[in-house]
Amino acid sequence: MNKIIKFLLNKKILLIIASTLAFLFTLAFVISHLNGIVFYWNDYFWFAYIITLTYFVAYYIPILVSHLIDIHQNNLKDIKEKEVKSIK
Repeated sequence: MNKIIKFLLNKKILLIIASTLAFLFTLAFVISHLNGIVFYWNDYFWFAYIITLTYFVAYYIPILVSHLIDIHQNNLKDIKEKEVKSIK
C-alpha cells in the first residue's frame, strides 16, 4: 500500500504518463484522420477535452492524496484523544 501512495504522490511520474497517453491519443487521432475518417467540430472538442482531463487528473491526484492522508492522520489523533478522555 505504501508503494501505491508513493507513486500517487509523485507528480513528475504522473505527468510523464499523462504526456505519453496524450501523445498516443494524438497519434491515433491523426492516423484516423489520414485514413479518410471525417471529423466534425465536436470531435475536436472531445479530443481537446480528453487531453486536458488527462493532465488535470495527473496534476491534482498528488494534492488529493496528500489531503486524504492529512485527514486520516487527524482522525487517528481524534481517536487517541477520545480514548484518553474515556479513560479519565
